[in-house]
Amino acid sequence: MAAKRFGEFLRESRLKAGFGLRAFAEAIEMQPSNLSNIEHGRIHPPQDPKTLTRIADTLGFPKSSQERQRLFDLAVSHKKSALPPDVASFAAKTPGIPVLLRTLQNKSLSREEIEKLTDFINERYKAR
Repeated sequence: MAAKRFGEFLRESRLKAGFGLRAFAEAIEMQPSNLSNIEHGRIHPPQDPKTLTRIADTLGFPKSSQERQRLFDLAVSHKKSALPPDVASFAAKTPGIPVLLRTLQNKSLSREEIEKLTDFINERYKAR
């Protein structure tokens, strides 16, 4: 029911932003029936990074916000071992990412250690 979680999050976010279904569908260039089906978990969330970005932008989610990240994460939560589209796109065009991920894998870091490493990176390299 991961598609339903995405749909519920999308619907709640859309309503909170003050959009009706038809107005939001038009703003994100989607058929209202498709948006309704996504929100009710009848079809899978969009996978295209451009579509997800358009949704996040229309909802007013800042680029590095938790809401935006959650939207992208929930979009692929129905897939086994899938990366969120924004992460996959970044990894595909950033040469050092495979090396970084293999290094993390080879070190067998715990979840807590990865969180500490993430905190360190966020603190060391403030938003640019």
